[in-house]
Amino acid sequence: MRKREKSLYIAGIAALVAAFTLGTRSTDSTTYRAQQDSIPVADTVVRSFRISPYDSLFRTYADTLGWDWKMLAAVAYVESKFDTAATSAVGAQGLMQMMPQTARAMGVPVGMERDPGESVRAAVDYFAYLSRLFRRVPENERIHFVLASYNAGFGHIQDAMRLAEKYGKNRHVWNNNVETFLRLKNDSIYYTDSLCRNGRFTGVETTLFVRKVQHKYSEYCLREEQYWETHRDTTHYVPRPGVCVIDEDIASEATSTDSTQYSKALL
Repeated sequence: MRKREKSLYIAGIAALVAAFTLGTRSTDSTTYRAQQDSIPVADTVVRSFRISPYDSLFRTYADTLGWDWKMLAAVAYVESKFDTAATSAVGAQGLMQMMPQTARAMGVPVGMERDPGESVRAAVDYFAYLSRLFRRVPENERIHFVLASYNAGFGHIQDAMRLAEKYGKNRHVWNNNVETFLRLKNDSIYYTDSLCRNGRFTGVETTLFVRKVQHKYSEYCLREEQYWETHRDTTHYVPRPGVCVIDEDIASEATSTDSTQYSKALL
């Protein structure tokens, strides 16, 4: 996992935390876990469709962000495969694989980076912050930019947007537009351009990250649909759509995947 953001604007992130936090929380781990246990989650019928042991966290915090909870689950799977003890080669930690500097800016106490509640809460705060930065990007496109920035850092995505506009592409469209120029930031013709203010960057990993998250989200949506189709005679629950957008090409890939593969994401 790449470093989320440069230190020169980590302080700026911290200054905005208050606007996106979920309310006053105790930093004491025992009290915090008790608070988490008291958070109301969806009723038993909704909880019968499961992806991971952390679904109640995803559901609760996704609501504060306005996302479909399955998108948070998809990010967590791609980042850590739901392993709260995971640590990347560059030091990203926990369920949502946040870098320590970014986690601290999001209010995570020292030593709590691997706490699943803190990890999800901090990631959601960071997603909210990034969403604000991309407020001019249409909502149906914004998720791509937010995910890319979560992986690569906001500055590199800004560079790719400026380059896309210079070369006649749409700076507010991800597929075949901004993502193309993020990959091209590894070429000196592009990263030496005065519009490219954050230097050289190998964007392939980030573009793959965005695609993997979207693919996993599509899988989860399909699995949920199959689940409720199977249980339509025993429940009256209709899954609530979120604001996250499924890429049609990715959705078709997920649909063609053998259904036995979907169970591999379950713990």
